[in-house]
Amino acid sequence: MVARVIATMLTYPYLRAKVMLQSTYGNAKAHEKPTIPQMIAEQLSTGGVWGLYQGIGPELTRGVFSAALMMMVKEKIGVIVKAMIDGNNNSGRIQAHQQKR
Repeated sequence: MVARVIATMLTYPYLRAKVMLQSTYGNAKAHEKPTIPQMIAEQLSTGGVWGLYQGIGPELTRGVFSAALMMMVKEKIGVIVKAMIDGNNNSGRIQAHQQKR
């Protein structure tokens, strides 16, 4: 979970610049739009460090909920698989017990 937060903090300025370029310049020709590093520099000069990380709260919240959901699903699958394995082992024990009779 901590690694995901760190990764998001490191990559967020790049992702934000990419989205800003796509939404601002859309289908403009390549020579007409700035590069991602230029967009990051523009965000830094106009908004400072806060400008780079503007809107990161919802992104971190989404990431935490996503990780929590994946962990919950993993646990549920683990319980189901364990029950299936235990069920197979129990049925084998029952059959062995019945054969002894």
